Amino acid sequence: MSVRPASDGFEERRWLEHVLTREIPLGGAMRLAVECLDDAGIVLAAPLAPNINDKGTAFGGALASLMILAGWSLPRLLLRRAGLEADLVIGRCRMQFLAPVTGSLRAACAWPVPEASGRFLESLHRRGRGRLELAPEIRAGDGVAARLEARYAALAKSAQRTKGNGESA
Repeated sequence: MSVRPASDGFEERRWLEHVLTREIPLGGAMRLAVECLDDAGIVLAAPLAPNINDKGTAFGGALASLMILAGWSLPRLLLRRAGLEADLVIGRCRMQFLAPVTGSLRAACAWPVPEASGRFLESLHRRGRGRLELAPEIRAGDGVAARLEARYAALAKSAQRTKGNGESA
């Protein structure tokens, strides 16, 4: 399964930010932005003001959402680069909140190793479904304020159509 490289980092970043803020309204309400998208991974940022709790720190749900979206973004980009249409969801996650966040929110997620990306795409291509484990985190100051261990699952759009016809996906 071949994956085309990102042809234009700016265009890809603009496309992803549109998806995250327009197709997922929560991202827009959070005022989410793609701060960095490169060979290392992704960093999503959001200001504290629309994501604040009654203690003056970042709301835990906002931190969780930003980490989930940072992780979700990478397999979404892998699918786009491979030309595959699939629904992508978070299938399982475990979160740890380690420290309060008192400033801007920043969620970072590293790209999966190439072997894991290849297995994800190959499984989706052959079986109509794939999964990928990722570990986004919230960075604050010099440390990590929250961690997420997540499994993202993709279901090919064609597999969904055939499933309704009595065929297995």
